[in-house]
Amino acid sequence: MQIDKLSNEELEIWLSLARALGPTKFFSVIRACGSLDEALKYFDGLTTENKKVYDIQDARKEINNARKIGAKIIPACDPDYPDILRNIPGCPPVITALGDVSLLSHEMIAIIGGRNSSVNGRNFASKLALDLSEAGFIVVSGLARGIDTAANSVIYKNHPTIAVTASGIDVVYPRENSDLYKKITEDGGLVITELPFATKPKPQYFPQRNRIISGLSLGVTVIEASKSSGSLITANFALDQGREVFAVSGFPLDLRSSGSNYLIKNGAKLIESADDIIESIRFGLPPQQKSLFDVEHVNQKNVKQEKLQQAKSVIVSHINSVPIDIDELILTSGLSTNLALMAILELEL
Repeated sequence: MQIDKLSNEELEIWLSLARALGPTKFFSVIRACGSLDEALKYFDGLTTENKKVYDIQDARKEINNARKIGAKIIPACDPDYPDILRNIPGCPPVITALGDVSLLSHEMIAIIGGRNSSVNGRNFASKLALDLSEAGFIVVSGLARGIDTAANSVIYKNHPTIAVTASGIDVVYPRENSDLYKKITEDGGLVITELPFATKPKPQYFPQRNRIISGLSLGVTVIEASKSSGSLITANFALDQGREVFAVSGFPLDLRSSGSNYLIKNGAKLIESADDIIESIRFGLPPQQKSLFDVEHVNQKNVKQEKLQQAKSVIVSHINSVPIDIDELILTSGLSTNLALMAILELEL
């Protein structure tokens, strides 16, 4: 299947499978099967007693709800899906966007930081966001209190911005940013999420959100983040994704800057103005576009059932009462990633 728009029916199938499996398993199955149609046949073959692995009705309801508020559900094979995000490990199979989707094709820089920020920190974030916007970058942040709000507020200076949320597209969090959310979505900006319609924020959703913030961006800028801040999680994602990490130093006794200072000591680039970021980014090259099916094009028809059964036996032999990370399980099994994930998926089902 080529990178192209899906029909309504295909979008429903794509969304329902993505919601049922999660990013890693979803893409493993798609790549192993070679197409969405083959993946559907594969799951229909696993279906027993009329119990579906996926739910088309729920997907259809989610798509209709998004359309009612003017949002768009964008699968990872759609031309509107940003190439830079498609290249990260475990990219979201779908994102829901409300606002100007064309912003996703621009160069983006993330500005993030602590919720308990100082006035100086917020003022610097606002100036940095404005200067980067005037240089042609789209500023990305998380719509959280503090530094994120200051960064996303560049919209008030008539520059577009992107906010990535840890909730459904129709759920504004924190509530105090309702006006900012409305300003972003109605005045040329964009709000995106990978979570289903009406999803309330939960602690585990914020790290998921953070990998998208860094995944969209050529670089991530951290301002006034403590060592326990989620901003450091975003910085780690950025490093794993091959992005630039920038940080603003702070007074050593101010715990609000302990994380930012830590990043600088460990290799993040110290910045004092937008020029420092622009100079660093302009010397780099944007990531090359990668097809969803460039890796391990294995047709499901060629994966012998006997080989899959053997793989399931290997996986079972490495499982006991002690929890094990899925990546470690795959590594110790000695199986290829796709085959191991297919075996794990069938065992779970």
